[in-house]
This record gives sequence, structure tokens and C-alpha cells, in this order.
Amino acid sequence: MTVISAETEAGARAEATQALISAGRTLFTRVGYRQTGFADIAERAGLTEEYARDLLPGKAAVFGALIERTVKVAGILGPAVAGGPDEDLPARLARTYLALWEPNEEESPMVELYRVAFSDKDASQVLRERVTLILNGQVDRELPGADAELRTALFGAQLGGVAFARHIWTVDSVAAADLETVIGAITPGLRRTLLASDAPE
Repeated sequence: MTVISAETEAGARAEATQALISAGRTLFTRVGYRQTGFADIAERAGLTEEYARDLLPGKAAVFGALIERTVKVAGILGPAVAGGPDEDLPARLARTYLALWEPNEEESPMVELYRVAFSDKDASQVLRERVTLILNGQVDRELPGADAELRTALFGAQLGGVAFARHIWTVDSVAAADLETVIGAITPGLRRTLLASDAPE
């Protein structure tokens, strides 16, 4: 009788989960969120639907896992937040977040995610909930004041607007500017929002 160790089984489940997420990404971007069924994702991943649902219970969970894998906000924002709410925190966060949107050899996966989300209101809700949970959960707990959650949300909205202008709407002047130039221009406003500070550069 073959005995499968817990470590081997955990590794197999992790590998199958990644296959499921990758299959979801392919189908979401090719045919759209609404047109993609969970059974389609499982089939493309080479899994039975029953086993796939044991890993991720539905399409929304697959998209949520794709968001977390793509953004990796928890690991990326950690060092930026670790310095505490000092005057440079807004610039550190802006640099970290906006860098996620910058394309390399291919289109930025962040742009890909948002295009999928724009295609369906349920996908938009999943994206909004995941990003808000990760961003607010890490940042607002570091800030003083009863309105820390509001200031963090407004800060995120400002950064999102810049990312959209640069990569979704491709506003010429914003899209053409060097990233550090953009960060330098928006940091004073971000600082006032996040830290309630008017301190100069």
C-alpha cells in the first residue's frame, strides 16, 4: 500500500490550486468573467470539479486568489509600512503600489485584472473587497486618529486614480511621465490625505 505523506499531499494541493488560478486567469482574460464557468476553469486546470471546489469553492474564490497572487500586496507593502507613519510613508506606498502597474515585457497583470473586473459587477466587487481588505488592513492600523480608515481609503482612491490615468485611460501627460516624476508630484497631496500633514517636501 502506498502511503502519501501530509507534506506530499499539501504540495499536491498547492500545485493544483496554482493550476486552478492560472486556468482562471486565462479564461477570465480570454472570454470574460461572466462567460467563464467554474467547471470550465476546473477542466482547463485538469481537475475534477469536485476536487477543484475542495480547493477553491467557486469562481469568485478563483478570481480572489488570482488578485492576491497578482498583487501580492501583503508581502510587498510590508517593508513600506514597516517604517511606521513617518513623513516618507506616502511616497514609499505610492512607489510600491504604482510599480505594480508598470509593464515589463508584457502588459501589466494589474491592468489585466482591472479589465476583467470592469467587465462584470460581481468581479468588480471581488476586486474591490480584496484590495480594500489588504490595503486598509495593513496601512490604517499604523495610523493615529479615529478617521484612519477613511484617510487610508481616500489615499487608495487617489493612487488608484493615478494608476488608471497612467495605464487604463492613458492620459498622455501622465502616461508619458517618468514614474519618479509622478510620485514626486503627487506626494504632497498624498501626505496631507494619509497623515493629515501639510509638511513640505
